[in-house]
Amino acid sequence: MYRLKELVGLASLCSILFGCSDSDSVPETHISAPPTPAAAVEVERYPLRTALFGDLHVHTSWSADAYSGGNRLGPNTAYRFAKGEKIELQTGDEAQLATPLDFVALTDHAEGFEMQLPCTLLTDAPEFDLQLCRDLRTGNFDMTTMLDQAFATAGTRPAPRAYNICGDDARCKANEINTWKRVQAVANAHNQPGRFTALIGYEFSALLPEMGMLHRNVIFRGADVTPRAISSLDVRNQKEFFNQLEAACVDPCDVLTIPHNTNYSWGLMFSRTDEDGTAFSAEDLERRSRIERLFEVTQQKGASECQISVGASDEDCNYGIIFAPCSEPDGLRCARASSFLRNILLDGLALGTEAQDNPYKLGVIGSTDAHLSDPGYVPKGVPARFTPAEGLGFAVDRLLAADHPVAGAMRRFSPGGLAGVWAEANTRADIFDALHRRETFGTSGSRMRIRFFAGDLPEDLGTRDNRIALAYERGVPMGSDLNTTAAPRFWVWATQDPTGTPLDRIQIIKGWVENGEQRQRVWDVVCSNGRKPNESGKCPATTASVDLSSCQRTGGEGARELEVTFSDPDFSAEYPAFYYARVLENPTCRWTTVLANSGNTELPDDVPAIVQERGWSSPIWSASR
Repeated sequence: MYRLKELVGLASLCSILFGCSDSDSVPETHISAPPTPAAAVEVERYPLRTALFGDLHVHTSWSADAYSGGNRLGPNTAYRFAKGEKIELQTGDEAQLATPLDFVALTDHAEGFEMQLPCTLLTDAPEFDLQLCRDLRTGNFDMTTMLDQAFATAGTRPAPRAYNICGDDARCKANEINTWKRVQAVANAHNQPGRFTALIGYEFSALLPEMGMLHRNVIFRGADVTPRAISSLDVRNQKEFFNQLEAACVDPCDVLTIPHNTNYSWGLMFSRTDEDGTAFSAEDLERRSRIERLFEVTQQKGASECQISVGASDEDCNYGIIFAPCSEPDGLRCARASSFLRNILLDGLALGTEAQDNPYKLGVIGSTDAHLSDPGYVPKGVPARFTPAEGLGFAVDRLLAADHPVAGAMRRFSPGGLAGVWAEANTRADIFDALHRRETFGTSGSRMRIRFFAGDLPEDLGTRDNRIALAYERGVPMGSDLNTTAAPRFWVWATQDPTGTPLDRIQIIKGWVENGEQRQRVWDVVCSNGRKPNESGKCPATTASVDLSSCQRTGGEGARELEVTFSDPDFSAEYPAFYYARVLENPTCRWTTVLANSGNTELPDDVPAIVQERGWSSPIWSASR
């Protein structure tokens, strides 16, 4: 377990998550020489596709919020970390992935490209010697005031550029282009086909009042990208963003977008109207669906799959909850149905019955939203960014204090997730193609593997030696449309993280529209330790548990592997539907429990003591336009 040093208190935690200041961090150079070009290797190919793990949401010191929080580790360091190298974090702690990642997209905020590097790195830039930039480099500024100023213009479109730093529009845009070229160059230098894939990307970060966000990661297929990183500094609304992105990404450029933290979007990310209240046309939605292929279902600021009393009722929708349901129609900092994946998928089905194609056919990934230049760093139980120091050096009392306004939100956060793809090779083209066809899955940090097929599949598929080839031959994989009038058979298969927690059960979630009404159902389709789903489609309660004082697992063993074929007893080709799988691990201590134990402190009532980490497949759609 990695420990944070005693000097790292709540201020550092705040900087990691929100960009609050941490002037005590020891500066470290945040750029180094790019790697020596690797010798060409023969790319190993997998005709039946192999599972690759990555992180598509990572920030380095080239993001203004990460830098202002004390991070001085740039893209080169982040890529080396992803490949398995040991690094020293801004906290002074050493960190290293137990297993390197297969792919990464560094997604530094495009809002800030106009000033971040000229202010912090490029010593010959005219901005470098400005007092504001000196203060930024030394931490000698009031971050609270800075955040207040940023969110004072939240909702303004286009968002204002940092003219107080880069001077005028021409200079600011020239800086943006220069930074964007540097982002591309470092990604190209680290990309090693067959060994490690560095996808070129950035984050589009439109702000909403009360720290709301309409944020998306923009990921490119190869080295051909847009001339500029189109940001909220360039567009008035989401419609203009997709218009400009499509217009700028000219063949051979290919791009997709991945929305994240829809739980913080106040229902606007997938509302039927733009943020200015203008209704989306069918053309607008069709353009968006060509580009927006995926959905980041979980990251450190919570999960966005579903929430009890916000369009869902199953008890397993209690994972990664940040906000209570809205009590007022226009409330902020609260949860509304249109912020959660399951409801968004249902709304897509409804829109697809209204003389247009379903615009919300979204595959699933997870990622971290790391701000420490540490992609994929999600140790089981307690994430490094929350790990306590020896004794009480981490200020346990502040983090867990019920009345602390910042810590109260942070303790509901999660370690972050990972993205899984089924690809034929570890190359940019193959991984992007897997992302584009939505043959993807997301996890809450585990490296479990999930496969999900539907079609004319034999009931004993899971026992056959050629099961994967047969599944592709006679069915479709997750992320696909299933065109059939006969009831299909589903096959779901999952294996546990080799170094992680055994599996508890697999569920299949169905959503459909019947006579204009949106409906949903959840089945437990296979259980560990010989348990069988009952007539209601529920597994008997697991005997697996955890000792809260030691966080050691007790009781039921769980399963290293689970698979099952399943038929929907109420299938109808008349009603458009989607199906996706959710895989749950045995219970473990939540990171807050470990933290409380380290300080001999009671847990607050607003955080659970245990958690069941999980993974989600992308959906399969039937009878859907």
